[in-house]
Amino acid sequence: MLSRVSVETCLAPALSDLPPVLPEPVPVSGATGHVLAADLVLPRDLPATAQALQAGYAVTALDLMGASAALPQPLGATVRVLPGDSLPAGADSVLPEDGVDGADGSDGAALAEAIRPVRPGEGARRPGHDGRAGECIARGGDRLGARAAFVAAAAGIETVALRRPRVRIVLEDPAQAAFAAHWVQGLGAQVVTDRVHLLLRRTRDHRPKLALAPGDTAWMQRDGAALAIDLPARFDGMVAALLALALPALAALAGTVARTDTRPLARKLASGLGLSDLVLLCADAGGWTPMAPGTVTLTGLAQAQAFALLPPDSEGLPAGAPLAGVPLDRPFR
Repeated sequence: MLSRVSVETCLAPALSDLPPVLPEPVPVSGATGHVLAADLVLPRDLPATAQALQAGYAVTALDLMGASAALPQPLGATVRVLPGDSLPAGADSVLPEDGVDGADGSDGAALAEAIRPVRPGEGARRPGHDGRAGECIARGGDRLGARAAFVAAAAGIETVALRRPRVRIVLEDPAQAAFAAHWVQGLGAQVVTDRVHLLLRRTRDHRPKLALAPGDTAWMQRDGAALAIDLPARFDGMVAALLALALPALAALAGTVARTDTRPLARKLASGLGLSDLVLLCADAGGWTPMAPGTVTLTGLAQAQAFALLPPDSEGLPAGAPLAGVPLDRPFR
C-alpha cells in the first residue's frame, strides 16, 4: 500500500522555481477579471482640463465680481457649456442659466449679461480633481475589476499588461468540464488546446496517494513545460483537487496569491489526524459555520462562501477560534 503524500509535499516540487506566465497586452475592454502584470497608473491628470458640472456659461469668476440684477455685467462672447464639456482657456467657473439675462441660447451671446457673481471653481471640476498623473488605480498581481477598468478607459488607457495562464481541460463528464472551464476563467485564465501552462485531466490511477479528503486520488506534477493535475472521477474529489492543487498553481502562474478572510468559528470543528481535510464554510453573523470536514456535497458546494484546508496534524478547532477562509467566488486578491 502506498503511503499518502501531504498536499504541501505534492505542491512543492511542482511549483518550485515555476515562473509566472509572460505578460501580454490586452485591450481594457476585454481585461476585466484577469490578473495585472504591473501596477496600473494614470498617465495624465483627470480631467486634463477644467470641466463643466452644470449647464451654463463658461466664465472667469473674477470678471463677475459685484454682478447683480441692479448692476449686470456683460458676458461678451462667452461659451455656453453642458455638463462634461471642457472649459475654454482662462475660464474657471460655470455661470448657471438663471444667473444670465438676455441670453438667446446660442454660443457667443454678445447681449447676455451676468446678474449674479460666481465663486472661483463654482459649477466646474478642476484639472486633476478625479485623479493625478502617476496615481495607482490597481496593483500588479491584483485582478482587474470593473471599476478600475472604467477608470483606465476614462484615462485613455487602451491596453493593459496581463498574466493569463493557458489551461487545457480533458474531462469526460460534460458537466464537470463546464464547471472547470467556468472556474478557471473566473480566475483570469484562458481555456485553450495548445501552448498549455496547466493541464486538468481525469486520473487513470485510482489508488489513494494524496493526503487530502476528499480527493485522495488527485495528483500534480510537471509535464514537460506545463503542470498536469490528475482529477478524481467523483465531483467531490474533483472540487477538492481544484481548490487544493489547481488554485495555488494558477496563482503561481498568474503571479498573484490567494486572499483570505479570517473569522471566528461559530461552532467546534473536528478533524482527524493524517489528512488535509477540505472544509466548506458558510458566513453568518457568528463568523464561519463549517460543514462536515473532508466532505463536499452538491448542496454544500452551492451554499458555501469559502473553504479552508485543515493541516494533517490538526485535530480540529474550538468554537470561537479564528479560521482563515479562502473565498470561493473570488479567491485571488
